[in-house]
Amino acid sequence: MRRRLALLLALLLVGAATARSVTVATTAQPDTLDPHVTSATSAFQSTKSIYDTLVEVARDGAIVPSLAASYTTSLDGLTWTFALREGIRFHDGTLLDAADVVASLERLAAEGSPKRDEFTMIEAIAAPDAATVVLTLSAPAPALLASLASGWGAILPSEKLASGHDFGNQPVGTGPFVFVEWVRDAYLRLITNPDYFQGTPVIDGVTLRFVADSAVQLQGLRSGEFDLATGISPVDFDVVRADPALELVQGPSGTVLVATLNNRRPYLDDARVRRALNLAIDAETVLEVAYGGGIPGATFMESGSPWLPDFLEPYGYDPEQARALLASAGVPDDWTIDLALPQPYEVHVTAGQIIQDMLRDVGVNAEIRVVEWGVWLGEVYGGPRDFDMTVIGHTGKLDPTGRLNGYGHADRTYSGYDNLEVAGWIDRAAVTSEPATRASLYAQALTRMHDDAPFAYLGTALSTHARTAAVEGFWVTPLLDTYDFRSVTVR
Repeated sequence: MRRRLALLLALLLVGAATARSVTVATTAQPDTLDPHVTSATSAFQSTKSIYDTLVEVARDGAIVPSLAASYTTSLDGLTWTFALREGIRFHDGTLLDAADVVASLERLAAEGSPKRDEFTMIEAIAAPDAATVVLTLSAPAPALLASLASGWGAILPSEKLASGHDFGNQPVGTGPFVFVEWVRDAYLRLITNPDYFQGTPVIDGVTLRFVADSAVQLQGLRSGEFDLATGISPVDFDVVRADPALELVQGPSGTVLVATLNNRRPYLDDARVRRALNLAIDAETVLEVAYGGGIPGATFMESGSPWLPDFLEPYGYDPEQARALLASAGVPDDWTIDLALPQPYEVHVTAGQIIQDMLRDVGVNAEIRVVEWGVWLGEVYGGPRDFDMTVIGHTGKLDPTGRLNGYGHADRTYSGYDNLEVAGWIDRAAVTSEPATRASLYAQALTRMHDDAPFAYLGTALSTHARTAAVEGFWVTPLLDTYDFRSVTVR
């Protein structure tokens, strides 16, 4: 009897979750580990484990307290008061207090911050005591809570901000994992924070391996080199499904896939031409072949969003009408456009190649130029905006202001979309608290963006990752598509 019980206990121990580090293969590395100076989803996917925010997104999509134990807003929506949790320490050992929140928010609202527009309504930030922060706003800001819950709302230690610390390479937060090492183009290594205020994670740490080749990701997953892989090619989905040691996990995402058109360029400054390019692209085929599925889109908002007007329909595939529109706009037969594609994302490169073939069928020559991710961020999305067309996914936002802010102002977005009426609707919605009025304003803006077509709309992607069957508890933040390892266990 004792031997039988001992054998049973041994078997249970073998099957139990073990505390070991988890290795994740992901496609693109961050451009920086400072969450206040970037707009790259790849950066927030890395920094999610290092930093915390005042409030955060729960698995069901609700925004809940995090570093703040609670918060209140005044009846007029102009005063927000946050009560901080006490006893939380940064990874350098210093205690979190209101000064850290004040310094972080002031930095986010400062000139030059990529997210400045989301915080400019803050007129004053006060810290009446070490555990309380009071924000005074110039106008109601229904999207502010969403900004505070997003990755760029991270709270950093004020002492290090004041000293000019290099958070881009040596991040210091309060998060569940502590930075150890970042070898560019190779890996980012984190270890578990034993003093994490929400409870110590079960695993010992996380290593993010930057692997652009999807075949290498699959091979490493099957060999046990990787526990999770976020960039498996759609052509290999069935291979993963057929392997009993692996699991393919798919679900809805907030990522809107687009072929962005540079509205500043000749011919692309004509809405007829932009509509023609929408009609020339078979979005369903692009989604299926390049991305492994998705929902075709009609405008710049994810499928299923409560803000998406339900009467809008995708352009559909009509190359004959596309040719007619191009001709009516005076587009020459030898028109050639520059199609810039981001190098680490095989899915976007594949989509661009398919689009190139489709455009050729309507007489448009798209010359593909594959660019390194940092160059894409600096020269296509930012800087000189050197492109005619590019293919990319815009990660979901917790509030439509995060998605639409700046559009319609030609100088504020990489598409160069110029429509001040649309800009006015979006700007008004950002300071309107009444939900029905906000919905009406966004519906007008999104409808006009459908008609003006600053993008060739592809649709909403699925959130997909593959993992070994032994890994449990990993989840992707709703809409933001960042990685959460706090509940991960390995059997």
